Amino acid sequence: MSDWITDYYADVDALRLEPFVARHADDAVVIFGNQPPTVGIAAIRDAFEGFWAMIGGMRHEVHNRWDENDGNTAVLEVTTHYTTTGGAHVPLPCVSILDRNAEGKVTSLRIHIDLAPLFAAMAQEAQPVS
Repeated sequence: MSDWITDYYADVDALRLEPFVARHADDAVVIFGNQPPTVGIAAIRDAFEGFWAMIGGMRHEVHNRWDENDGNTAVLEVTTHYTTTGGAHVPLPCVSILDRNAEGKVTSLRIHIDLAPLFAAMAQEAQPVS
């Protein structure tokens, strides 16, 4: 059975930008790792479009999920499996917290992850072969 979190991450894992962005409230706030907050639909679109253009793909493997606030807040413990454009697989532990409003739109997404290993793998691929 499908629910809002399953549908949300299906768009993320398929890198479907417009359906993903449409799941957010106009004034949604996204905090990704140690980056400053991204506020609003246009900024969220730009941020994710830029990040997704840098990777080859991703998949979220959910280990635990807690629903609070009558199901309008979800806390997920996942392994995010990134694929670089060169084909390297980089699995990273992550905890995300999502809140949604009465209309079902995501108002807040906080992604707690260290992307350093992903960026290191991307930098390694960018090194010239000697």
